[in-house]
Amino acid sequence: MLEKNYFYEESLELTKKLVKIPSLNGTEGERHLAEYVRDWLAELPYFQEFPEQLVVQEVKNDPIHRINILALVKGTRSDCKDTLILQGHCDTVDIDGYGSLKEYAFDYDALPEKIKALTDDPEVLEDIDSGDWMFGRGACDMKCGDAILMCITKYFTEHLDRFDGNIVYMLNPVEENQHYGIMDSLDVLLDWRKNEQLNYLLSINTDFFSPAYPGDNHKYFHAGAVGKILPCFYIHGLPTHVGHAYEGFSVTLAASEIMRQMELRADFADEYNGELPGPPLSLRSRDLKPSYNVTSPEACFMYFNYFIHNESMTAIMDRLRSVAQQAMDFVNEHTDTQFRRYCERSGDTYHSIKYPTQVLEYSELYSMAEKECPNVADEVKQITDRELAKDTDRREMSLMIVERLFELCHITVPTTVIFLAPPYCPRNTMKQSVPEEKILVDDVRAMLDEMGEVMGENVKLMQFFPVLSDSSYLKIDDDDTSIEKLIGNFPGYGTVYNVPFDKIKAMNVPAFSFGCYGKDGHKWTERVNLPYTFGKLPSIIFAALERYLIK
Repeated sequence: MLEKNYFYEESLELTKKLVKIPSLNGTEGERHLAEYVRDWLAELPYFQEFPEQLVVQEVKNDPIHRINILALVKGTRSDCKDTLILQGHCDTVDIDGYGSLKEYAFDYDALPEKIKALTDDPEVLEDIDSGDWMFGRGACDMKCGDAILMCITKYFTEHLDRFDGNIVYMLNPVEENQHYGIMDSLDVLLDWRKNEQLNYLLSINTDFFSPAYPGDNHKYFHAGAVGKILPCFYIHGLPTHVGHAYEGFSVTLAASEIMRQMELRADFADEYNGELPGPPLSLRSRDLKPSYNVTSPEACFMYFNYFIHNESMTAIMDRLRSVAQQAMDFVNEHTDTQFRRYCERSGDTYHSIKYPTQVLEYSELYSMAEKECPNVADEVKQITDRELAKDTDRREMSLMIVERLFELCHITVPTTVIFLAPPYCPRNTMKQSVPEEKILVDDVRAMLDEMGEVMGENVKLMQFFPVLSDSSYLKIDDDDTSIEKLIGNFPGYGTVYNVPFDKIKAMNVPAFSFGCYGKDGHKWTERVNLPYTFGKLPSIIFAALERYLIK
């Protein structure tokens, strides 16, 4: 066991260097940071001797040529093929939230005092005054974790005869939105598994965790990763002139009712074994009118973040369909009721206003469009080819496909189409009902309990990393029916978005998160705790290497 603080200075200084390199998602900075890591690894004597084990892989079809870095280090104590994957991501979110402090977002030295002059948050001020926190974009999410894993990789290369197995260090871009980096990396990981006969035992991701509530002193670890879909609703109604308000079918009212039923809906949090993910949360909602006029909107578009622990896609789509149908029924009932009251007040003659409605899944819309237009696949391809060339937002591209198919079907009744758009993150669930997974989780928990006692920390192993993570793409436990349901409701699947399900199934690597301790990720007060992150966490990760790679 390494003593506490063994990697402290080296990993801290390396984190500072990484933070200084802006690597905002969607910019060339992602590549620049990865190139720095590549060069740092390439200077190690081990990779001077075995350069073929340091792989630089360009992300496919990427206009800014971002790269994955994968490094294989083989222990020499025996010919054991057991291997641990150490993974991190190099991109960060943008710095818009820093406002007037944007120029200091990567200046960890100057930033604390600048923040201090603008905030009255007592917790932030206390953390600044303590000197125990490093501020800056990417400091906790997750350049500190990248630095720690780089230092552990370096140590491993210098002590090969201590280990019976191997490690793979992996750094990926595009984690903060589309996850293309990790998906492409599966090719290298599977090639190494085949050619080097590697036995991947588990992966360790060092993305950050935060206190769960005020005063929370737990240090959280996670087994598995939450899944995520982006369910979308395209609502097409009957527009009307403002002078004839009751003659239309209001899509904005339908969208409002869907919002009311979906937003923060605790009942929709997918409980598994006593643990809940976050509830659905709206990420976009708008009507589709191109400009002002005195006609009500014809269509609306909205989508939600939806986390998954264990539910099937069939069950989720049934739930979404029910929500949409209830919203359509609500519009009919509300419109009719209000028209009746209006007539009572105005003296006009009342007549019932209720329209036939329908809710379709995208797969159903596609089947209808095929009957009307046998070359519907070509229609979809034309849209995707055109919009990919423009680098159109993938969610908007999905909407364009739905709108075109809707037009081909000549639908005249108020309709809601439910579909899925990127990104999709598979759930990486380790189940108590699977003996080998239960054994692994129990063993990791026992190791963490031991290290927590040694380190004087109150550690807690949760079942799922609660927010999106590249770890999702190392294992999937959805059955074929659930995957078929997902693919069938993904407009332009294979071009707009393409999840390599077969490769993920072939990997089947349990994923753990041994996170750095940070606060306010993605905010202008993002910061990482120095004593735990650089003093204790590396020793805990190293204990895992010793436990599984020394026989």
